Amino acid sequence: MAMAVLLGGAAGLAGAAPLDALLDVSDAPGARARWSVQAMGDGTQPVFDAAGVDRQAGHTESVRLGLVSGPWSFTLGGHQRAIHNKSDDHQVQSWHAAAQFEPGLVSGAPATGSPMRWALRLSAWGNRADQLVQSSNSVLKVSGLKARLVEMELVRPRDLQLQFDLVGRYTAPVSDWAFSGFAGVGTSEVTRSVVSGKATISGCTYRLQFGEARLNALPLADCPKALIVSVPNQLLQFDVLQETRYRSLYGHAGGAVHWRRAGWHLALGGELQQWQRSTADELQTRNAILVAEVQRALTPSVSVLLRGQYQHRQLLGEVPMLFNARSTSTASRRVGTVSVGLLAQF
Repeated sequence: MAMAVLLGGAAGLAGAAPLDALLDVSDAPGARARWSVQAMGDGTQPVFDAAGVDRQAGHTESVRLGLVSGPWSFTLGGHQRAIHNKSDDHQVQSWHAAAQFEPGLVSGAPATGSPMRWALRLSAWGNRADQLVQSSNSVLKVSGLKARLVEMELVRPRDLQLQFDLVGRYTAPVSDWAFSGFAGVGTSEVTRSVVSGKATISGCTYRLQFGEARLNALPLADCPKALIVSVPNQLLQFDVLQETRYRSLYGHAGGAVHWRRAGWHLALGGELQQWQRSTADELQTRNAILVAEVQRALTPSVSVLLRGQYQHRQLLGEVPMLFNARSTSTASRRVGTVSVGLLAQF
């Protein structure tokens, strides 16, 4: 039986840990504590909906809370994602938290006359869902029998990432231009509670049970006299248990150019990620991301944001639990999104 692994086709959200391509040191550092609140929503989804286009990347809404106090910066935020994939809708909740320390600000101000600033950043981020159900009509190869995969289900899928970055900025003297850069490493863990599925074999509906050594297909009550089908895992195209519970290591690096003048802030950044799973196949994949952001101050404390993101491969990144062998080989679409929002600082 050659089976496509669970939910590979729903790998619809990709990118980095939130806004990695624009990682930077804090603006206007000082001893006084300053708070910020940012709320954004996907501005492209309504356009696609109005045009009748089925866009698999779905809709994303996010909220971010920030605090800057002396050399320390803290961030806490979350995302709500509605991922639409053909006849299935998936609800995924995401969160992220980070603490950043800038040694040069211990005295309350950056080093005198130095155009360079740098900081150490430690962050954690993850995703969760109550369940992810993927409808299917894929043909299953069972010797002598007509079989199709009907449904696959993950119960309580989760992923958790810990990440460490070195961040720096160079501000050109007597200029509105600045350049930021970063490099970092991280570890990722993908888990789930239960993985199961349904299939039709010779006209009967079967419940699929994935064991450590074999896949067992048990007939439901509507076919009481049907045979039990059992297949060794080594005959399957993918190891479903391994593809839904594994660890990864990743590294990333990137930079951005910034321009500020009279209430305007423009930024353009890029990031390159390299992921490697610590499984028997040691699967590796790479993703490139571009982010552009325009910020316009409406008042001294409120700004409007417009942000666009391009992803070379619609894979892993923000939702690693949707990254598996099937999504790596098939979900290589280039994706662009645009978000709009407000930023308040006080």
